[in-house]
Amino acid sequence: MRIRHWTLKNKVILHVVALGGISAVILTFVYVSTQRNVIYAMSQQKAELMGSVIKSSVFLLKKCGRIEDTQAKIHELGGMTSAIKRIRILAPGGRIFASTQPEEAAATLPPGELRIIQDMLSRETPQRTLFSKTDHTIQSLMLVENKTECFGCHSPKNKYNGLMEVKLDYGEAASLLRASQWKGIGLAALTLSLLTFIILRLFERLINRPISSLKDRMKRVQEGDLTVRLDASKEDEIGTLTKSFNVMVENLTDANRKIEDLYNQRIEKAEHLAAFGELAAGLAHEVKNPLSGMKGALEIITQKTAASDPQKEIFQEILVQIDKIIAVVQDFLSYARPKPFHFSLVPPNLFVENAIRLAKTQVNGKDVKFHFQPLNHDVLVCLDGDRMQEVILNLLLNSISAIGEKGNILIVLKVLPNNSLSIILADEGCGIKDQHLPQIFNPFFSTKKEGTGLGLSICKKIIDAHHGTISVRSREGKGTTFILRLPPSRPGE
Repeated sequence: MRIRHWTLKNKVILHVVALGGISAVILTFVYVSTQRNVIYAMSQQKAELMGSVIKSSVFLLKKCGRIEDTQAKIHELGGMTSAIKRIRILAPGGRIFASTQPEEAAATLPPGELRIIQDMLSRETPQRTLFSKTDHTIQSLMLVENKTECFGCHSPKNKYNGLMEVKLDYGEAASLLRASQWKGIGLAALTLSLLTFIILRLFERLINRPISSLKDRMKRVQEGDLTVRLDASKEDEIGTLTKSFNVMVENLTDANRKIEDLYNQRIEKAEHLAAFGELAAGLAHEVKNPLSGMKGALEIITQKTAASDPQKEIFQEILVQIDKIIAVVQDFLSYARPKPFHFSLVPPNLFVENAIRLAKTQVNGKDVKFHFQPLNHDVLVCLDGDRMQEVILNLLLNSISAIGEKGNILIVLKVLPNNSLSIILADEGCGIKDQHLPQIFNPFFSTKKEGTGLGLSICKKIIDAHHGTISVRSREGKGTTFILRLPPSRPGE
């Protein structure tokens, strides 16, 4: 399982344990290193002190003329403590002058030790200490200077008469060091364990419990219970978060109450408008039938009226006004009681060409040219061809109305990469004012005196029924462009 999927508590435990382990390793390393350095320093001081004492004793014997007692004195000094493993007096050439190990007397040092002596003489290093971790020994080497009182036995030309070597065993100190180290490590582990336990308890009490409680309350709020509140008595960050939660729930409660009130108002208004719409639709239907009868009667009267009769012109004007009233009533009925949609696979070029053909009959003497860019391959789109023809025709009629005496209308069909259909319709008309653009799809909004304001609303309803989109770009005096997007599949599939 990935760490990012862990709970906050498990993550904190992991980090505390990891930090505790790292801290334990670092502290142990520092502690052990410090103890070892202390042991080495004390052993080195002891070796140097022993070397100085032995050096002084031997020098005193030589000064008193008792050189032959040097070997015995070294044996005596070597028995002072069990820590002394060996004492040797070495000549500059590497010959052993005296030693606590009699078998070494008059012998020559091995090449390895001889190189150390020669290096000290060449560098004039007065003292050197060598540690051996394998047998826990410290070897202290000190140069013996050739002083004035030594000229009786040694040549004044020599700067050093030889070397004094003292070898000590610090094994007992190392054993004490190991014992103290294990005690220190145990104490550190115990301290870190206690500290880890305290940190985890504090985390559980101060952070994990409040957050878990907040999480449970948020889940209840998510399920719709807005009566949930938390105790905000603390003044720390958790308390601030708790207060913010309570404020959020109160705001949600207020917002929910306002939404319910608004929803109820909208439902009541919608029911009222629906009833009014049904009544208006019925009224429009009842008005349409008598108007159709009146139109038929006037057409017969007009036909029987002589061309020279001045009433014939009046009858024709009445017919024109009746046609307008019938068109308004028909638009209203189309908006209030739309016909059911019949979806089928339709070639887009077909319904666009039919709409252009019908629109050409409505140019009313204007010099309007239609430029159609059809799809250059057979494409079938699932839609209601008749209703889409109605949309294109309505947009074309609006474009013709917006064009003055002369202009062009461009209709472009495209299939987009996602197989949706794009229909672009652009004209060179007068354009739409910026303040009117947001309202053009609203019912009964129109800037034309003879318009009903339902044409674009009906178009949008048809496009919405196809789960498509319709948008508009326009600049006053520069023309208008409508962009339609239709999905490739039938709505609901």
